[in-house]
Amino acid sequence: MKKLLLWACAVVVSAIPHVVFAQNQALLEKAATKYVAKVAWRRDSALAGNFTCSGRWEQAILGVSKTEIVITIFVHGLNMRPEVLRYSAGNRNPMTVKLETESLDYDPKEALGYHPDGFRRSRSCKGLSLSDGETDSAHIFWNEKLHKFDDWTL
Repeated sequence: MKKLLLWACAVVVSAIPHVVFAQNQALLEKAATKYVAKVAWRRDSALAGNFTCSGRWEQAILGVSKTEIVITIFVHGLNMRPEVLRYSAGNRNPMTVKLETESLDYDPKEALGYHPDGFRRSRSCKGLSLSDGETDSAHIFWNEKLHKFDDWTL
């Protein structure tokens, strides 16, 4: 019984860092609005993880407008300008698009036939996946060579 309880606690705790708690979602949305206006931010898309492999927890949130899908990733806290990724709303459905964390413990060469420059396989760092259920997902990762976020899609 004790082992089962410890296992259950470990599972719950390991899932916690990837979802931004409700009280922080409003702050994240407010910070995103400060840096990127005219976007409808989706509080329920708020995520946290070690996205830059820096050892820090960073926060990301998804937003949409009529023309684009926007992801802001706060790598230096909510008071500093975030990294902003923009995707055309013509290529993905803004009504069904969702943002999720993604393990980086894989080799994209298996899917692509080549290894994306700057991609680093990691068991501890997290990537992001942008999908709408209709178009191939954008697999977002921190490009170690260019020191910015990058992505690959099939």
